[in-house]
Amino acid sequence: MEFAATIDRIWQITKDIEQAAATGEWETAAVLASERSPLLMSLPAKQTGAALDVLRQIHAIDARIATAAASAQSALSAEYRCAMQATRNVNQYQRVAQF
Repeated sequence: MEFAATIDRIWQITKDIEQAAATGEWETAAVLASERSPLLMSLPAKQTGAALDVLRQIHAIDARIATAAASAQSALSAEYRCAMQATRNVNQYQRVAQF
């Protein structure tokens, strides 16, 4: 793949990851990140100014996505704890109601 085409593909995948994260499609975001990772790793260390600008934008997007992912994880963990507590409460009620 030509260098400019690689950067363009990385950019498109990044935008797709951003969209998936924005809609809570974390599995899709993870699949896309796995697809993008080897492309990022294949880039040479020295980059043109334009490529560096794109990579900086990608880094900023990734930072925002990581923050959103941490927030989503916290929310899901809290929801899970509430569901588990509700399950314990129902079980306790069923034990008490049987007497």
